[in-house]
Amino acid sequence: MTSFTSITKALARPKISIINRILVVDVLAIVLTILFEVYKGTLSGIDPLQISLAYSMIAYFAAFVLLSRNMEHVYISSAYRLIPVSDTKLYSANLLSGLIGMLYLGLTQAGLALITSALNFPEIVKQTRQMISDTYQHSDKAHFGENLTFMIIGGILLAIAMVLLLWATISLIHLIGNSLTSFLPDGRQKFFKFILYVVVIVGFLYLSSYIIGLIGFFTNYYKLFNFNNFYLQFFLGIGYFYVMALVESAASVYLLKHWVETEN
Repeated sequence: MTSFTSITKALARPKISIINRILVVDVLAIVLTILFEVYKGTLSGIDPLQISLAYSMIAYFAAFVLLSRNMEHVYISSAYRLIPVSDTKLYSANLLSGLIGMLYLGLTQAGLALITSALNFPEIVKQTRQMISDTYQHSDKAHFGENLTFMIIGGILLAIAMVLLLWATISLIHLIGNSLTSFLPDGRQKFFKFILYVVVIVGFLYLSSYIIGLIGFFTNYYKLFNFNNFYLQFFLGIGYFYVMALVESAASVYLLKHWVETEN
């Protein structure tokens, strides 16, 4: 049997290649935009950093979409499904390799932010200090460091939970659709797919409202720095996302084992 580490490395390589292609376009866009602003004579202050951060949002979105496509290909590809590894390991390694790709993108985006910050570092330091000072003045000063630590940890856990849950949901929908296509007559496929889409839309709207409420609390950092009991609610909400991702992943692994056929 192929080890979990080996299959993760094998699945991570194409995902890293995807991220590298995104980074090439990202860097070119940043450089060209900055040069254009210089040409117009409008570049000032923290504009380079803002340009970098703006393009990073596009890069994250593109990475999520392209990595999702790559991950779904793994589940129906003979090249991967014939690897001597259990479906549980294949599914888990696929998710982990996707997270590695997103982490790689995050680290490179942080590097680009630091590089563009260097173009006007004193101004950025000044504005950062002002933001921290304003937050401190409106916070529970006795617990400022503790609350800041909880906010950073919570933000990281929430980002990972949202990505995992979205990928788990996409995979479950894709595998259910694949199973229906493989085992149902053409006439019934359309009906069951319609029902599936309705359920997905309703579930997505419910989950979106929950996520928006949770993020709404999180983005109000003045409240975070003054309401210690909020963290219990916040981390319980994050735990709910992980449990949902685990349940959906278990369902996807079951489909992989018993229903999903490869397409090539």
